[in-house]
Amino acid sequence: MIHLDQQAQDRSEELRLSVLTAAIYAVVGVQLPFFSLWLNSRGLSATEIGAILGTPPAIRILSTLIASRRADRTGRHAAILVSYAAASGFAYVLLGFLHGFLPILAGVLLLVFAQGPVGILGDGIILGAAQRRREAGHTPLHYSFVRGWGSVSILFFMLTSGPIANMLPNSALVWLLTAVAFAAAGAAFLALREIVDVSAHEDARPPAERLARPALVATVIFAAALIQSSHAFVGAFGSLHWKAMGHDENFVSLAWSASLVTEVAFFLMAGRWFGGENRAIAFLLAGGVAAIIRWVTMAGDPGTLGIFAAQALHGVSCAAVQLGPAYLLASLCGGSRIAQAQGWLAAANAGTISVATFGSGMLYERYGESGYLGMAAMAAAGLALAAGAGFALRGRLQEAAA
Repeated sequence: MIHLDQQAQDRSEELRLSVLTAAIYAVVGVQLPFFSLWLNSRGLSATEIGAILGTPPAIRILSTLIASRRADRTGRHAAILVSYAAASGFAYVLLGFLHGFLPILAGVLLLVFAQGPVGILGDGIILGAAQRRREAGHTPLHYSFVRGWGSVSILFFMLTSGPIANMLPNSALVWLLTAVAFAAAGAAFLALREIVDVSAHEDARPPAERLARPALVATVIFAAALIQSSHAFVGAFGSLHWKAMGHDENFVSLAWSASLVTEVAFFLMAGRWFGGENRAIAFLLAGGVAAIIRWVTMAGDPGTLGIFAAQALHGVSCAAVQLGPAYLLASLCGGSRIAQAQGWLAAANAGTISVATFGSGMLYERYGESGYLGMAAMAAAGLALAAGAGFALRGRLQEAAA
């Protein structure tokens, strides 16, 4: 009976964490397609919109590092996550009353400061729960499966928000974002009520130990950041190039949907069928190889089938590069830094992709689709670092296999 009760508790925890992940990423499915339309409705020029959307990485890095460090020091991951999620909703409310470039820029900086740590804190909570269950000998919790519901949520809200947005003037889209943000914060609160903070007592947490292998941690982080940031070119100019090739909006939508579908599939299958954390370094290496193939293919200006084939590699070139480092850093940094380590990774990603996006503009303007070769070179550098990390980890992997 006790065993069955524990299994029921484990299933309930996995369900709650899946709801949490879906809540965290819900607003992304609305913000990605519609936030720039709202900015345009405020009379901002293309240059001003670009400046607003390009400014946040530094703010996101700052808030992520602050929140993840505090969460690991106090153990209050759940409370801090819900606070930042609710603050995101209030930031949208503030934006709804702002006009003009500088006031809106200030409002967006507040929004990004609030949004930045939410996903990282969620990762810390999920990985912490997985670690506790492993140490207690309970039913395994697959981080990849739980994380996959975030991608499902993005896809769902992208599809369902479209008809709603079509019925609203663009100036009202900020209120749609506000509603989703507050609903997500409420769902996160309900999902976390019976999870996480029971294991983290603020007055009893010991100080974090010194990292045993800081160079290896840095290598993993920068390998992942380089591979992930190689997606900057397709993110910024993929749709524009496909339109220039004569494809319509339906094609562009389907091409991006293909990438998200493979991402969802990889997340949901990685833990149970692809080896999960036991294949962490393999995920990172496979992601680097897939990214190189993807960008070289894109540089060849492929036809319809080639574009869809390249987009289908997203499940490995992106999702695998999220999972592998998450597992590796949780193992290398230990439970006392489980959120902070994910914060380091997110900060490196944000900084690197900002530089890569800026460089992509110059590459596309000068070389067109051949600029993808620059992204292939970036992914190759990340792959080389990942191979170095794999070489350094070979002893640990051999011990685990034994």
